Amino acid sequence: MKKNKNHYNIYDLKLFKIDDFDILLHKILKQVREIINAEAGTIYTVDNNTLCFNVFQNDSMTYEEIFLQYKKLKDVKLPLDPNSKYLAVDSFLSEKIIIVNDVYKTKRYEFLGVKEYDNQNNYKTHSILTAPIIHPIENKKLGVIQLINKLEKDDNFDFNEKDKDTLAMASSLIALSICQAHDDFIRLKELNNELKIANEKLTKKVEYEISENEKKSAIIFHQSKLASMGEMIGNIAHQWRQPLSGISTLASALSFNFELNNADKNQTIDTLDKIVDTTRYLSDTIDDFRNFYKIDKYEKPFNLAKNLQQSVAIIDATLSEYEIEVVFNLDEKINYFGLENELKQATLNILQNAKDAFHININQNNKNRFIFITLEKIDDLISIKIKDNAGGIKENILEKIFKKDFTTKDEHKGTGIGLYMTKVIIEKSFSGKIKAENSTFEYKGIQCKGALFKIDFQAKK
Repeated sequence: MKKNKNHYNIYDLKLFKIDDFDILLHKILKQVREIINAEAGTIYTVDNNTLCFNVFQNDSMTYEEIFLQYKKLKDVKLPLDPNSKYLAVDSFLSEKIIIVNDVYKTKRYEFLGVKEYDNQNNYKTHSILTAPIIHPIENKKLGVIQLINKLEKDDNFDFNEKDKDTLAMASSLIALSICQAHDDFIRLKELNNELKIANEKLTKKVEYEISENEKKSAIIFHQSKLASMGEMIGNIAHQWRQPLSGISTLASALSFNFELNNADKNQTIDTLDKIVDTTRYLSDTIDDFRNFYKIDKYEKPFNLAKNLQQSVAIIDATLSEYEIEVVFNLDEKINYFGLENELKQATLNILQNAKDAFHININQNNKNRFIFITLEKIDDLISIKIKDNAGGIKENILEKIFKKDFTTKDEHKGTGIGLYMTKVIIEKSFSGKIKAENSTFEYKGIQCKGALFKIDFQAKK
């Protein structure tokens, strides 16, 4: 029963909360070894027509010995040559699970590295069970998992057909997890590179402009901050938590059905389709964040109500984590011709400020947390009001909050540029005005006190 429990826990929700790709591989290898009772193991992933070493584990070695061995292996790359005598390469290319129960007697494969390792570490590699990691839907080969030395009470180190079947059953689900984590890692890496390039370009532009106009340089500096990864990665993490939980639940159910020999082909296909649909949603989420952080070059028509709702959607998961309810009162017929993303950034700064105020001012046990967003048009004047019940702003700093570099946060937690840039955006890009004050009001019988931000600008004809 213990092994079945471990098999079920391969797709425990905790694994899907792991951001680091290498840590995820370590966790998966550890749990697969526990299922099959293997003393050691490795994982290789494919990259540029080679198998690249990623993970090494051996229960008979100390952490220091494992670290030293990892340093030796971390740059190992096995060419995917059909004539290769590497077991891992053969398993990958043939898409077969292969058992070698005596590495010193077989002539089919060369185990020069294994034998050298044994000699240097006073170790004896008896048997190796190797399986390709293949995506069950896309038929995409991701890498190879190798288990070393089966541990039994009678000192039998041989793997058997049952071990082979168990690994075959688990490998598809392992592939789903690895593929999802790897794709997310690659996407974030690509996005980070794009933002890094944007930062470099904007930094050069700042250096050129700062000598001519201090206010203009501040805007450019803020545009470079739009490219920063910090807040965005945090919001992506929150945004993905629920769909990743869904993937975990579906994969766990699938694994459980396989264990009980209860798997139905149509139901399995349906479950895998749901997992694929969810991963597409995660991919779309990254695209949404990337589009948000693009710098507006041209004015264009957009709907103001939709713009405000999209700003909230960016941090919706974060607001939900803090149990903050957003109450909308929007005139959905109001359109505007201007810089869409700049208005999103301006309102997002206010929303982030409100979220931070709840974190600082409101007791964790208080569940009545609200942010109210109102949009209306009076004659030719467009008015946006954003208020909260987070306790308000201290009167002695109320006049300072829009000043550059002013912040109430610790030095390492904030720059103070957020509300200043909101003011610059509203005044420069929308020829409008922004004002902050404290407000007391009642909502659903609850007495509320908080900050109120008023944004006014002329409608364009």
